[in-house]
Amino acid sequence: MMSPDVLATTDIVVVGAGLAGLCTAFELRQRGFDVAVVEQRFPGYGASGRGPGCLWVQTRRSGVEIAIARVAKAKYAEYVEAIGDVFEYRRLGGLFFFESEEQGRILEDYVRDRRSAGLEVELMTATQAAKHAPLLPATAIGAVYCAEDAQLDTQQFTSALSAALVRSEVRMYENTAVLSVIRQGDHVAGVRTVRGDIRASGVVWATGAWTLNLEAEGVSLPITTARMGQVVTQPVDQRPSAILHGPRGVALCGALTDLPTFDAEHFAHPHGVERASGMAYDDGLSQSRTGALVIGAGIDAYGSLNPHISVVSTASMISTTLERYPEHAHLGVTGLWAGLMSDTPDHLPIVDRLDGTYVNAGHSWGVASVPVAGQVIAELIAGEQSEFATALRADRPSLAAR
Repeated sequence: MMSPDVLATTDIVVVGAGLAGLCTAFELRQRGFDVAVVEQRFPGYGASGRGPGCLWVQTRRSGVEIAIARVAKAKYAEYVEAIGDVFEYRRLGGLFFFESEEQGRILEDYVRDRRSAGLEVELMTATQAAKHAPLLPATAIGAVYCAEDAQLDTQQFTSALSAALVRSEVRMYENTAVLSVIRQGDHVAGVRTVRGDIRASGVVWATGAWTLNLEAEGVSLPITTARMGQVVTQPVDQRPSAILHGPRGVALCGALTDLPTFDAEHFAHPHGVERASGMAYDDGLSQSRTGALVIGAGIDAYGSLNPHISVVSTASMISTTLERYPEHAHLGVTGLWAGLMSDTPDHLPIVDRLDGTYVNAGHSWGVASVPVAGQVIAELIAGEQSEFATALRADRPSLAAR
């Protein structure tokens, strides 16, 4: 009979019910493991349930980044088969548009680099690009189109996947904070939570920005945190549209910023908010399933777990929207959210076994990386061969070299 201090006994306990944790639990359950998921609030509470769901392939660095993004895209198609077409998986491509001739010349080099990496990209006029994206602003004078980019509704995805896991007999413990790991000698025996112990032979930390708290467990990782904000408006006319990335901030576009010809001055926010406040900007634009504009993203509060969007971040997104879409100045703002992101020095996630537990963290481009990271964790636990395990190890040289 179970002790009153024991909440559950299972094979693997996954801590965190964001995209990373849920995908990990799904992959483990597919392999026959008994799984419990513990979440301090509710599925998608952190950044996972708030983002626009853009899956950028074209902006990923050559090599392992592109490979991971492509596999992730294919895995979302597998999720459609497994849990149903319930998270609006839209494969309409992506447009990286530009607003000046200087930006256009650099993006010509970007196109050549992307083609050498094996991507089918096309440099388009604004008229051609508008056929793929009715949302393209009038300020755009051209764009780079890649058909491999995609979008999903992350709120619907986390909700649908969580429900599917429950149906497959994965136990979900919401509003249950984890206090510590339980150890028996040199072995990990589960986790201690505010509701009782969960006994398990394996523990997976998929805690996003809260991975910093593993310091208390003696696990130190080169992970930094930041707050990423978005502005959400009332709905506008909704027509099928490619996702958009603009030139007023390219913080998460490694394929562009690595180019020898890249000049940050040509891709800075026109109001200088980055220089004035230490804020970065990643110039994304998309529509939600309801037709709302999702505009952003301001990135600030480095090293913090403060989830509240800043005034300067909000101002940068509002000013950009007004300049590009003056016809939408009357729209109400229905959301100002900030998700806590995490990142690593080489911008790849860390997926590895450390000090007797497993870590799945550091997803700065999470929509395009978490399905693969979840698979890698499951492969490691099941003793399977893993295509990406070496590239994502915690002791890889690229983490120390940058």
